[in-house]
Amino acid sequence: MPRIQKLSHVVDWRLCLGCGACAYICPDDRVTLVDFLKEGIRPVVKADDCGSCRECLDVCPAVQSDFRPSEGTPSGTDDAFTKEWGPVAAIWEGYAVNPEIRYKGSSGGALTAISVYCLEKLGMHGVLHSAQDPNDPIRNLTRLSRTQTELLAATGSRYSPASVCNGLGSVESAPSPCVVIGKPSEISGVRNARKLRPELDRKIGVTLSFFCAESPATRGTEALLQKLGIEPGSVVDLRYRGHGWPGHFAPTVKGAANPAAKLTYSESWAFLQAYRPWSVLLWPDGTGEQADISCGDPWYEAPDGKNPGFSLIVARTTRGREIIEGAIAAGYLSLIAAENWKLSKSQAGLLAKKGEVWGRRAAMRLLRLPVTRLEGIDLWHCWKIQPLFGKLRSTVGTIRRIFRRKIYRRLRLDEQNAKPVKMPLAR
Repeated sequence: MPRIQKLSHVVDWRLCLGCGACAYICPDDRVTLVDFLKEGIRPVVKADDCGSCRECLDVCPAVQSDFRPSEGTPSGTDDAFTKEWGPVAAIWEGYAVNPEIRYKGSSGGALTAISVYCLEKLGMHGVLHSAQDPNDPIRNLTRLSRTQTELLAATGSRYSPASVCNGLGSVESAPSPCVVIGKPSEISGVRNARKLRPELDRKIGVTLSFFCAESPATRGTEALLQKLGIEPGSVVDLRYRGHGWPGHFAPTVKGAANPAAKLTYSESWAFLQAYRPWSVLLWPDGTGEQADISCGDPWYEAPDGKNPGFSLIVARTTRGREIIEGAIAAGYLSLIAAENWKLSKSQAGLLAKKGEVWGRRAAMRLLRLPVTRLEGIDLWHCWKIQPLFGKLRSTVGTIRRIFRRKIYRRLRLDEQNAKPVKMPLAR
């Protein structure tokens, strides 16, 4: 089995998740992040330009991710619900009290409302998150927002590559703790980074995540725009979600006041998800199990087109629960307690993916391909509860795909139309 001995091997064997933690952690700034059109954001290091440290591998969630309970995580980690959904201190459903935040958010604006509460009431310095690149709207950049106005300008999900961990330097150098919002894989990178950088650990006030099957490559957005007859270079604003629940894929082109087209969330995601790279099919966490708080769509109830948005909010640590309760008391969130079944019914697809990851990893090991070292996550339990078809798809189907797509060979990145990832915006 090939060994992961340097950063390029993580990319070569299609394990990289594009979180950007390696670019942050490199002591000599020798890692460059590049958005490869068909693969996503990947690190590039010149062969003769790297020293002898291993920090880029130590921080990488694709090399190792630790799901074992952290300080402040509730007990009960052996029960079936926790094995399937990660640690849960409490679950609520509801929405942001501010109607603008609620309407513009992807599903009720809860993450934005919690972030504003942390800024205005807890005195946190800023919120690290990804947002649309105003000069290249089909791509994202990392930014540190300081106000509600800046956060409102960045509401809504982004179904294209992001690398929020490349902005952790702004958090580490901040005068007071910050909020960090990221995909589940990015939060795993944050957790690894905190172990390596004590000052960063002190400067993270809370971590927020969202239910996510991970991001498609940029080529997915380009292809969807082209299918709609829209030239990607003409787009000046692009929303994937929001403006009601669950919102629309809505691109606006130069010279227009309104979107040139609209697709429902189900229509756009059905198209975009086919462009997810191999690495995200091997990532098990779709619900932000390592964050303090995670939020997502309450799909147990079908959208009626009239609801301006509401969310399921999961506190995963004592810290997360305290912040949510504070935000409720301060009038930032309107929430009621939610039963466990609502999470299970709302995100059954993410649980199925988590189970199938066990089968995919087994298939890769059988073919002597490297996989991520995972600790504290019971994928075997999640695989056992899948139907026979899911078990076969995740094992036999994975073996077929490995041979059909030549996954057994090292990846050769296509540099055509690749773009360097821009430096994070810090204010």
